[in-house]
Amino acid sequence: MSERTSVDSSPKSPADEESLRLMDASGLLENEKIRTRINLINEEIKRCLLDENGDPPILYETTRHLILAGGKRLRSLLLVLCAEAVGGSVVDALPFAVATEFIQTASLIHDDVVDEDSIRRGVETTHKKYGRKMAIIAGDLLVALAIKLIGERSTPELLTYVAAGGIRMCEGEAADLLLSQDKIQSYTTDAALEIIRMKTVSFMTAAAKVGAMLGKADKNQIEALIKYSENLGYSFQIRDDILDIVATQNGTGKTVLSDLRGSRSNYVLAHAVERCSSKQKEEFVRKLNDGDLEYALKRISESRSVEESIEVSKKFMLKAKEAIRGYGFANEDLLLLLANFAMKRLY
Repeated sequence: MSERTSVDSSPKSPADEESLRLMDASGLLENEKIRTRINLINEEIKRCLLDENGDPPILYETTRHLILAGGKRLRSLLLVLCAEAVGGSVVDALPFAVATEFIQTASLIHDDVVDEDSIRRGVETTHKKYGRKMAIIAGDLLVALAIKLIGERSTPELLTYVAAGGIRMCEGEAADLLLSQDKIQSYTTDAALEIIRMKTVSFMTAAAKVGAMLGKADKNQIEALIKYSENLGYSFQIRDDILDIVATQNGTGKTVLSDLRGSRSNYVLAHAVERCSSKQKEEFVRKLNDGDLEYALKRISESRSVEESIEVSKKFMLKAKEAIRGYGFANEDLLLLLANFAMKRLY
């Protein structure tokens, strides 16, 4: 491993500290190896952003706002770990990891515009601080920067994998937005899982595949890492859906109950609606569309939807861990630790 992968003991910026605080809620950063890799990803993000200066300066300030505010860096960490698992270099994987963060952050900036959320990662959302139009352009710039990063170091095949994951993510966002708020059949756990597959799982599997291909993965190892990332994606997103219902704003650094307020797909909500009688379902959907969050939370509590969703998330987490056993991955312990992260914030 190169000199850049050594533990950096220098003081961290507020953005780095926020990233670590969000991760440390799970105990994941008790592992020094994980902490080192997240620090490296944060350093590379800052370097790449500072290398990019253009006109007008406000555009670049807007572009840096959210990504430098912190974040858990899960997708970029997954890419790095998958590369290392099969003999790849952390340094070689870093630009691709940063590109995934750029694309992910762009999607969050645009999501916040659509959902009209005001808080993300403990700071004002980009459109609240800089305006909707500049926020949209900043998201577009992040995507362009990601393409530049990958294009300078990649084969067409790897670029295609990243792009395909981004396409699926956009399709999932559109499908979520177009869910009919008036139709009971929109609120099913099957429909929620399909949205998760498109919005979350597709991009995580693309990150895992790129990481594996940067290393020396054979066909069986690539398939194992893809299966691992698929189950990890479901587990993580169901966990986030749970946190949207139960977490306080101070705990997550984001606007809470945003899924209920926006009538967006949420696994916990779908479970609660499914457990209702036909008449109750009609009332539930009507109350939800009227913005009656108290009623929704009451139904969620009565149906024990949070508890049931925790169990579903746990099952996906266990499947993720099982998917990578027996393949001789060099950092199996870290991949297992990342899977555990999906559950620890729920207890």
